[in-house]
Amino acid sequence: MSLPRSVAEVGRHYASLQADIVAEALGLLEPAIRRGRTSPERWRDSIQAVGNRLLLLQVLAATYSDAYLNDVLDAQGAGVNAEGRVNPQAFADLTDGGGSWLQALVFAPNSVRPTGGADWSRFGFVANSIVKTGLGDTARGAVQSGMQARPAVTGYVRMLQGTSCARCAILAGRHYKSSVAFDRHKRCDCIHIPAAEDAEGDWTTDPDVYFRSLSREDQDRLFTKAGAETIRMGGDMNQVVNARQGITVAQAFGQTVQATTVGTTRRGLAGQRLQGRIPRLLPDEIFLQAERLGWDRAETLRQLRRFAYVL
Repeated sequence: MSLPRSVAEVGRHYASLQADIVAEALGLLEPAIRRGRTSPERWRDSIQAVGNRLLLLQVLAATYSDAYLNDVLDAQGAGVNAEGRVNPQAFADLTDGGGSWLQALVFAPNSVRPTGGADWSRFGFVANSIVKTGLGDTARGAVQSGMQARPAVTGYVRMLQGTSCARCAILAGRHYKSSVAFDRHKRCDCIHIPAAEDAEGDWTTDPDVYFRSLSREDQDRLFTKAGAETIRMGGDMNQVVNARQGITVAQAFGQTVQATTVGTTRRGLAGQRLQGRIPRLLPDEIFLQAERLGWDRAETLRQLRRFAYVL
């Protein structure tokens, strides 16, 4: 069962409000990047010129949280009683883990600042990433704070937005207690769907449905070409995505190959199958060996099963 339509609509509306805030902030940042390219002093002055407006947008990102929580609980037919309210001003200039958001914006791009007329694209990417990540963390922090003030909320479900990365995709629809921190990466735009106790157990979101909704090109881009092909052949998405977290090199098939340490303990499915005899190959390496050694589809599938990518 997917999210109830009314709940999903509230979530999408809230996400669109946050996306508008991010778009406005990035619009402010673009001319600041152009003006500040020549020196650290010019960059600092450029951020100072737009700093107050960026902080107002950050506060606005937190301001929507109480209304969103009330709407999403009302859509579930749950009580909206709150024992407190979110203070949006408290989120001004905060970054995840502490520190000043604006100071991070001023100083962080210095490490990638090019010289001698080099390409500025990396500089702009880092600055944009700091703004987008900061606003997303603010919105999520405000919502999770508001969740704690509402007795009806006992947990939340992760909802994807647009075209999400592979790591987020395998977390889609999972249930978490309301006190569990939201797992995210830089520039992540996933959101909480707060769930009332009598409703949350009925919600699931199948990551495979999300995968099939993507074009073949997006599947290859987000999951890697080999990883996407493994999933299309029936591979387990969690195994495919998680394998890339422990990449190492090893010797197999008479050559150096890319392998992974993930899933190779005796408790892991791959570890049970391999029993420590050979390194666990990544899907990319399996397909490379299939091409090199002339494996047919049946043998390629056998190797994918051997390394627990296909069950």
